[in-house]
Amino acid sequence: MIERSIIRLCKDLGCCDACCVRYLGLKNPSSYENVHQFVQKYLDKDTNSQSQTLGNEGHADPDPNLLKETSADRDNSPVDINTAQPNNGASESQTIDTKTEVDVGTSSIPPAKRMKMDDVCVTCLGILQEKTWPEAFAMVQDVLEKKRYECETIACALSSPIAAILRERAVSLHLEQACPGYEQKSLMPLKEAWKWLFGRKLADIVGKRLDSGAVAPLLVTLNVEYPDDGQELEVVRALAPALFESRSKQRRRFSVEFTRRSVEQALGGATAGAMAAAGWRAPPRPAARARPVSAAAWHAPLLLGGRYVKLSRALPQTPWLVAGRRMMHSSVQEIIFEPVAAAYGLSPEEGEQRLKLISAGREDVDVRCLGTGRPFALEIADPRRTPDAEELQRVCERISAERKVIVRTLMPITREDLTLLKQGEQTKCKTYEALCVKLGADGAPATVTPLDLANINAYRNTPEGDAARVRLLQRTPLRVLHRRPLHARRRALLALHARAVPRRPALFALRVRAEAGTYVKEWAHGELRRTRPALADALGARADILALDVADVDLPWPPNQ
Repeated sequence: MIERSIIRLCKDLGCCDACCVRYLGLKNPSSYENVHQFVQKYLDKDTNSQSQTLGNEGHADPDPNLLKETSADRDNSPVDINTAQPNNGASESQTIDTKTEVDVGTSSIPPAKRMKMDDVCVTCLGILQEKTWPEAFAMVQDVLEKKRYECETIACALSSPIAAILRERAVSLHLEQACPGYEQKSLMPLKEAWKWLFGRKLADIVGKRLDSGAVAPLLVTLNVEYPDDGQELEVVRALAPALFESRSKQRRRFSVEFTRRSVEQALGGATAGAMAAAGWRAPPRPAARARPVSAAAWHAPLLLGGRYVKLSRALPQTPWLVAGRRMMHSSVQEIIFEPVAAAYGLSPEEGEQRLKLISAGREDVDVRCLGTGRPFALEIADPRRTPDAEELQRVCERISAERKVIVRTLMPITREDLTLLKQGEQTKCKTYEALCVKLGADGAPATVTPLDLANINAYRNTPEGDAARVRLLQRTPLRVLHRRPLHARRRALLALHARAVPRRPALFALRVRAEAGTYVKEWAHGELRRTRPALADALGARADILALDVADVDLPWPPNQ
């Protein structure tokens, strides 16, 4: 059977049991539950078959290609297996028979025993061998004990030495020559086998359940290094000199000479002959094991959704800094962050780094946000725990305590829900309440008449049946021109209603429903005709705005509320 030949050759080359299973192309996790027994089962069959053959015929009938390769390996000769000549004038068949008689015919030790228990696997460099694991387990435990995550599942990731790619290719080419029908693409990736072998043991040690990275929120990454990595990769340079010569000329673009991608690219067309010419007819025995050098743990971000009401006219949404100088004492973001950071066990410094506010738009410092508030989401990076509903309600109470910002509800949301929030920023409609003043020709306040209010309430520049009452052309306001490109944007007012302000004859209140992205302040005062038409066109007189509030943000949020 080809499976037996693959395992025998892998063993003779110095592969561990796990790598033997990998080269068989087995991609079922159950095959890796006990790789030693799995491999021994094939070798036992092989030994029994050989014993029976020897009893009947006096010698075994080996695979000539396999034995030529094994003989060359033991001689440590750099000669290609296809051109190797027998010594002392003996014929090739005589050499093979002699080797067979010693290695297979008279030995009761199965091929698996030829690799000493202390030997390092020539393919995985010890990464799949249990002797490498205790140090890695200790590193991971130390990280998890420091971070104290509260979750039930765990996923594993491996950063392996690049030299392992070269060694895998060398063995695969060997197998293709010795075992007709073998395909390199059948090799099970090192990282996947490592997850099934190392990951299971790790999960038991840390008391969590192993799952895939797509399901488990907690990812542990182990970084393993091999001391001879750079030295061995020089072989790759010999296989693709043009590639690495080109990379060396582009040092600004390629700061690192050997990367996984460049090595895989160089090995893409490698042949057994080319590998032999480069001095790698077979992978050499590693001088040392690959060792774990660091472990890191990272929990997938958690997302909370809510709406905030802003009651202050002296509060920016985010910290307002000009030339490094703080312009306001606090911000909506900081008022929300502080209780959330405390609930997740984060220091103020950690909270600043690991909390992110995502909102459906923003209001100016002097604009209140009333009604049901502005939709927002909080992203908590690498959270250690997940507060329950009662804890989140207490967070809302702490946020609202000073009555500058009110958050009534916080609830978990998904990454997909964020799409709704981001789309809403561009498509939602907002309702504003504005306090305006009518100005005379001299710029002084003038009395608002019933006719003025009627003119505003009847004004439209669109035909009947159009969803918009007023269509505007707005140039980027001067006040935001330092951070936004100069464009002329078309916007629409969907509803417009004016009313008088009792005991204030020069003032009137406006309720405006506008589509996303409308600059209502600039529409109200016209900004030197940079917005057309403006409120003055509806009023029939000059006007200015004194105060503005966001009354409603038309977006169903949080989605599960």
